[in-house]
Amino acid sequence: MNIKIGAIIKKLRAENNITQDVLATAIGVTPQAISRWEAEGGYPDIELLPALADFFSVSTDELLGYKLSQREEEITNIKKEISRLAEVGTIEERITFARNAISRYPADFEIKENLAVCLYHLWCDTKNNDLIKEIENLCSSVVAECKDEDTRYDAINVLINIYGGTKQVEKAMQSVNLLTPMKYCREFAKSSGIGDGNTEFYIQDEIDKLTDCLGTAISNYPLADELPNDPSTWDRKIEMLTISNHLYKMIYGDNLMFYHVRLSQNYWLISTYQISQGKKDETLASLEKMCYHAIEYDKAYINDHGKFYTSIFTDKLIYPEPNKDFHELTEHTNCYHMLDRLQNKRYDCVRQDSRFVSIIERLNQHAK
Repeated sequence: MNIKIGAIIKKLRAENNITQDVLATAIGVTPQAISRWEAEGGYPDIELLPALADFFSVSTDELLGYKLSQREEEITNIKKEISRLAEVGTIEERITFARNAISRYPADFEIKENLAVCLYHLWCDTKNNDLIKEIENLCSSVVAECKDEDTRYDAINVLINIYGGTKQVEKAMQSVNLLTPMKYCREFAKSSGIGDGNTEFYIQDEIDKLTDCLGTAISNYPLADELPNDPSTWDRKIEMLTISNHLYKMIYGDNLMFYHVRLSQNYWLISTYQISQGKKDETLASLEKMCYHAIEYDKAYINDHGKFYTSIFTDKLIYPEPNKDFHELTEHTNCYHMLDRLQNKRYDCVRQDSRFVSIIERLNQHAK
């Protein structure tokens, strides 16, 4: 028997965020036996190998160390495809792919969480309450067993959304209470200084994240269900989105880099309210600003990776922001997505206007 099997079991367990107790219960041994194997103080009985392999969704060859690198490569490729489909795939394609991935790697929590997110989006579209139990089961498994904080917190947020959406207020609040209060977050603690000489960076990192959260929250406010989408609210919504844009410009200055994408989104939303009010000139002005920021974002994505922001609030930070939950569009450019939005019939009344035609032409130059 390969004397490294204990190390492989430990590696597989760590990758899947499985405790020794959980693994021991699943295959019918004691946690002490698992600990002994991993410390290379003994080996599993040969009859346990199939159970161990099944638990981790690997072959016995992989368990013995023959094809582990192939498995790791496959999981990496699966997660890359999940990211790609998140941008360009239909919800049905995403669900089918995630289900197939889980059938191969049922202990992978990131794949579980992704499937739960996809099912939640499907529920939002269909209100099919038959989906709720599956979403609950997937997320509860991740919350109970996953040690990766980002994946676990994502699952908690899915539970909050599904419970809130189905008016299960008590369950929603129980899930909310699993999250850490804002005042105890890592960024806040580090920005107070921990003695490593990086306090200025930590303060800027906190400013960056707070700005992004606040700007996004303001942008989401006009879309809230509680704020009716009728003429009485449109001016108020335009004001909110304009304030969000001012916030980004105040913190990042003219060198917005990544945050051009936020302004392009906001100006597009502003245009939807203006066109509904029959304000054609204002609509075209907003679309021209949307076009400018969409193009600048796409240029920054190509040219500015690894460069520092230049604002006094963020000049210690590089683009992209140095944390693992950063995500950008990769399959298509922002201009591509904005062009798609301009196909909506709401813009038919300005479609032949020379300013609108120019916007389309400029976006097309950067769309892919």
